[in-house]
Amino acid sequence: MRTILLASLLLLSFHAMGQEIKENILDNQIYIDRMAVFKANPLKEGQIVFLGNSLTQAGKWEEYFPGMNVANRGIAGDNIFGMLGRLREIIDAKPMKLFLMAGINDISLGRPNEKIMVGIKSLIYQIKSGSPDTQIFVQSVLPMNKDVCIYERMKGKEKQIEDLNKEIRRFCKEESIPFIDLYPFFLTKKRLLNAGYTGDGLHLNDAGYAVWKEQLESYIY
Repeated sequence: MRTILLASLLLLSFHAMGQEIKENILDNQIYIDRMAVFKANPLKEGQIVFLGNSLTQAGKWEEYFPGMNVANRGIAGDNIFGMLGRLREIIDAKPMKLFLMAGINDISLGRPNEKIMVGIKSLIYQIKSGSPDTQIFVQSVLPMNKDVCIYERMKGKEKQIEDLNKEIRRFCKEESIPFIDLYPFFLTKKRLLNAGYTGDGLHLNDAGYAVWKEQLESYIY
């Protein structure tokens, strides 16, 4: 009951402050096209689901973990509001495991961490309420590299990313949810995303995904 109440209150709070995000995401053609793909290929009960944005979408999760009944539910450009808007399909499918990565696009839109955390908490509470047997794994937001980043609005966001990861970790500890801290495995000594793992300072190349895959193996199997 507590989880249901918290999910409802957080969802109302997030919707109240998220109208501009709704207009940017739910009406976005990439989002619409990807949702059409999901509708044509619905989830099956008991799958391992990856929920996230472009970083998740570009991952070849079925190839990385063959035979593990993996489903990719990443959408390029998606933020927490968009994920909330498509959460029902995932909850109804009752995944065995769910790997969540969220927050970087909300940061790029200028959302403060306080509001981002409202959305992340709402996502998690809704999953726990609607699919209590699903094992949830929350992944940290990945770093970026300001020296090679082609996205101007992401420059200078390094501290916000680090602070958000601290808040996500704290919340996961409170809720006894596994927190997968990917962040340090992608860093250089200058605390930037390793340029060898990215082409644009934010998204990953094959070498970057190899690091991600390695960090997830013990949680998948």
